[in-house]
Amino acid sequence: MAILHRKEEKIQAVLGRLPKKYTEEQFLEMFIKLYSKDWGKIKSAYTKQAQDKEPGTVINMPKPDVYLKQLLAIYLQNTAAPAATEVKEEVVAESVAEVKKAKAPAKKKETVEEADKAEPKKTKTPATKKAVPAAEIEAAPKKPKAAAKKAAEKK
Repeated sequence: MAILHRKEEKIQAVLGRLPKKYTEEQFLEMFIKLYSKDWGKIKSAYTKQAQDKEPGTVINMPKPDVYLKQLLAIYLQNTAAPAATEVKEEVVAESVAEVKKAKAPAKKKETVEEADKAEPKKTKTPATKKAVPAAEIEAAPKKPKAAAKKAAEKK
């Protein structure tokens, strides 16, 4: 279960209020100021894990301040990585397009005279419906209208 919901949105909001050059401590202070309830959830989750552990076992969750620092580091890595891949993709796409333009041979255009000399197109004959004799249609058994009788009985 996630301790902190909508992490990216909250981290963006905190970073938006900080100066361009900030420290992790400033980030922690601003996060606690803006999202005190979430900070309480993080702390309570950590203390619960610490209390529930058996002697000699390791707590899976880091301390609350370390947890937020890790979230920030992961967020910064994820935002920096897509920007680099987008630039690489653009460069690769441009070079591939240039290569395709250079290699594409000129296609010979068909003249009107050559098109007339070609075989004429065959037209399809329209599909015809098969006629069913009227006797067969009338021979089909008809169902009695039982629903009308039931409605009359209920009244």
